[in-house]
Amino acid sequence: MVVEDRGRGDVTNMWGPVGDPAWAAHDPYLNAERLRGIELYISSGTGLPGYDDTLDGREVAGDPLVLVRQAGTGGVIEAATGECTRRFAARLDELGIPAHVELRPTWTHSWTYWQDDLHRSWPVFDQALR
Repeated sequence: MVVEDRGRGDVTNMWGPVGDPAWAAHDPYLNAERLRGIELYISSGTGLPGYDDTLDGREVAGDPLVLVRQAGTGGVIEAATGECTRRFAARLDELGIPAHVELRPTWTHSWTYWQDDLHRSWPVFDQALR
């Protein structure tokens, strides 16, 4: 939805049509065992409004329409991705694969939260890049 609707992209240009074996071959959940030994940072919110989902939020800047889009659309997207992230984290745990996991009780799918998480994740990335 995000790639095609908001990004005007084509989801088939990466691994072909949905159902193509290439999709399963690149699915991190199905191929979780192949991630063993790789430094992982996994995070997500729940889609519930967080500290930046207010009229004075950093991206909202007092605009009620921006707030509605961020909390509404961003909430729905993060609820979906959050569920997938929680299942993936549980799969890694089931397999005994270590990962740094941040599952937040709030946060919508918004740039400000992504930026905050990028700062929080940097020590993991920094260590992995050394």
